[in-house]
Amino acid sequence: EITSLLSLYGGQFSGEQEIHVNSPFWILNIPSEEMARGLMKRTVCAKSVFELWGHGRSARELYASLKNYPMDKMLPYLQSDSTYKVHIHTFNKTLTQAQKIKKIDALEFLPFKGKVNLKNPEHTFWILEDYGMNPNNVPEEPFHLYFGRWIADGQRELIESYSVKKRHFIGNTSMDACLSFIMANHGRVKPNDVVYDPFVGTGGLLISSAHFGAYVCGTDIDYNTIHGLGKASRKNQKWRGPDENIRANLRQYGLEKYYLDALISDSSRPIWRKGMLFDAIITDPPYGIREATRRTGSQKETAKSTERSTENHIFVSSNYHLSDIFFDLLKFAAEYLVMGGRLVYWLPIYRPEY
Repeated sequence: EITSLLSLYGGQFSGEQEIHVNSPFWILNIPSEEMARGLMKRTVCAKSVFELWGHGRSARELYASLKNYPMDKMLPYLQSDSTYKVHIHTFNKTLTQAQKIKKIDALEFLPFKGKVNLKNPEHTFWILEDYGMNPNNVPEEPFHLYFGRWIADGQRELIESYSVKKRHFIGNTSMDACLSFIMANHGRVKPNDVVYDPFVGTGGLLISSAHFGAYVCGTDIDYNTIHGLGKASRKNQKWRGPDENIRANLRQYGLEKYYLDALISDSSRPIWRKGMLFDAIITDPPYGIREATRRTGSQKETAKSTERSTENHIFVSSNYHLSDIFFDLLKFAAEYLVMGGRLVYWLPIYRPEY
């Protein structure tokens, strides 16, 4: 997700994070603070981004690293007319207040001239300590320490505010809000893009793209789902209400103006005119486990698929194998995505054979 977003803002992904893969902290080289803020306006995976002033494997290494940090980069944030606070975050360990204060006092060699303001400081500094990933074996001393100036937080609150539990219209396989935002970020969705979902269902994947300012549309073979008819997927509700539909979902989040439409169509037989129509195709194909996989075909086709028949127009649905679904999806994307556009989809795997 981070790699995709950096490339969207014209940055490159390069850093030292390969050294400690099992760490919740990453060191990235981001060319500007503006790009870092842009990244955090989108990401649901990252919590916060900081300007790194120093780091080390021990407190002594951290202090030495801080003493080497250029003074001219520090000074703008340490002026006497400014306010600040220092925050401590420990991963996989809880510190007492006394321990925290001791760690903050140890930083007194930094030339802080401003006043401490805990409620509403102009500048916030963080000490980040990494005590590993194993809660059953927490070391006395951290494996790694970082100190930096807080720049921005990510968008993790979207996971809660767009939660499927509170959504107006859902189906059996509505995509989790967090995952659908990650998909939109992988698709590098930006304002005024046109995003398409060929297996649209209840439109869960359209919502995240619309949130980022893209116009959204989709198709689905299921008449009842597109029209919001039939049995409800919620536990204590028997039938879907008159206003349960994709448009109502987008309206719920104030995104209705980005909704183009949803059509009933079989994704294995594209209905679109030839040409590059979509900036991104973001979809979750049916795997045939919780949602049936089917496509249209006449009775004669089902019996004898080699002979193309036009006599019988009564459509019956035939089985649609997983490999065929993905082949059709890739073929469709090759024809209808703009150059540099992205196709994002889920692929179910069976681990022992993958």
